Amino acid sequence: MKIDIIGAGSLGLLLAGRLIASGNEVRLWCRGIEQCRQLEDEGLTVSYDDGRDSISISGDRFASAAIEGFAVAYLHEPSDWIIVTVKQDILHNVLPEFLSSLKKEQVHIICFQNGIGHMEMLKGLLPKANLYAAVTTEAAKRKSLTEVIHAGAGEVWIGEWSLRDGQAPIIHTDLQANYLIEVLNMAGFSAFLSNEVDTMIYRKLLINAVINPLTAIWRIPNGELLASEERLQLMKELFREATMVYDACGVTYDDDAWDNILEVCRLTAGNISSMLADVLASRTTEIRWINGSLVEMAERTGTLVPLHRWICQIVEGIKV
Repeated sequence: MKIDIIGAGSLGLLLAGRLIASGNEVRLWCRGIEQCRQLEDEGLTVSYDDGRDSISISGDRFASAAIEGFAVAYLHEPSDWIIVTVKQDILHNVLPEFLSSLKKEQVHIICFQNGIGHMEMLKGLLPKANLYAAVTTEAAKRKSLTEVIHAGAGEVWIGEWSLRDGQAPIIHTDLQANYLIEVLNMAGFSAFLSNEVDTMIYRKLLINAVINPLTAIWRIPNGELLASEERLQLMKELFREATMVYDACGVTYDDDAWDNILEVCRLTAGNISSMLADVLASRTTEIRWINGSLVEMAERTGTLVPLHRWICQIVEGIKV
């Protein structure tokens, strides 16, 4: 299968490394020319926390190039799938310039982003595209521009996305989507198609809205959130406001959602959240599309969420 991966961060490198190793043709699109040069010279390495042998791929086994050349390359030689792994800020503020040339193309795109709002933007930008949203619990951290560490195995859930209100769930008949799931599984991922990906996105949004900003503010790994009653209390208040918004908007969530958040903290105790990683690297965070999305939902329903507003201001005020 021929696959374009836009974004060479931790998830992009992990997907690229495993897909290339299992025999797929991958074009990896980077934001910086220096990363392209290093990937060409040094290749790509996927290493493992559990001691398994690393996967080392020479630079001549795949293409790496700056994102500026993506549209021209795609229109000249289309791929089967475009996988987008960049953060929300880049997706909203950088990619439209490079994707707009595809507005008449019936491309297949999968988006791996935290938060919400990006799928609606892409549908407006690429009205003929077949859009899929992905939710993953895979854990990866980029060690360098050419090496990624697979820190924990998880699952990948993919579902077709469309602007629909009150319609029955989409039944997956797209053979290309089913084939992609096979390809991902052959590459060592646990991948599935889902008709409930929207529910899964909101489930992950709830988890991220409680864990990510607090770890970013206090600069602690996930497990340290459970170290004191004061931290737990603030987590509970964020959770309570978020569920009030979900109730007001008719968004369903699990009865044991709070327990699930605590379990995520325990299972990923030593992990650094993506928002904390952005803060430590002086990058723009995704707070606007995580807690900020809850604030926007609250405004539409007249729900009061002062803590989420405060959290957004605190994180956005951290010097980048």
